[in-house]
Amino acid sequence: MEAIKNTSCVINRPGGFIITDTAFSFCSFTKNAKILDLGCGSGATVEYLHHKYGFDVYGLDKKLELSDIPNNLFKAAAEVIPFPEISMDGVLMECSFSMMTNQKTVLKECNRVLKADGRLIISDMYARGEAAQLKGCLGRVDSKESIINIIESNGFTIELFEDFSQHLQTMWGQMIFEKGAKTFYCDLGVDPETMKRIKCGYYLIVASKKVAL
Repeated sequence: MEAIKNTSCVINRPGGFIITDTAFSFCSFTKNAKILDLGCGSGATVEYLHHKYGFDVYGLDKKLELSDIPNNLFKAAAEVIPFPEISMDGVLMECSFSMMTNQKTVLKECNRVLKADGRLIISDMYARGEAAQLKGCLGRVDSKESIINIIESNGFTIELFEDFSQHLQTMWGQMIFEKGAKTFYCDLGVDPETMKRIKCGYYLIVASKKVAL
């Protein structure tokens, strides 16, 4: 586990922190709760959760650049989380679960590090139409049913599923306005007809660990 210097906190996802706040309002964590952000990017959410809620927040991302100055960001893969068992109150994935190569392994690791009353929080894109595996920055776009199934099959019970597709539409509409449709679809690595078939939506899931029998 390698410490990372947080040099820039940039947020670029549907709804900004609106969906993040919705999730944490639902979970009602106590102050100083330990939260782990998988696929944390620049660490924007890590910083936000610490300053707004007073949580003890850590971020993991395998693409982070190394630094000599340690803080709460670490270079590591979500498939092998470098934290002990039952050490986290919450595990968060924002726009990263769909990019995970081995989602089952990631979910099992999340289950391992979460406390008995811990919560798994995921916000990401899903297919309201045809599921797809894309080569661009969108990655894997699964159906609602498939996403719920893989989460519940790997040690969790869904407590909340909420659709936030309007925020995705607003963000993409602004991107098309600024860049033009051709550049927008080129950046995403997908053509307009495929996008129509996928009918991308955006969801929030909060799940709890299943009680061991």
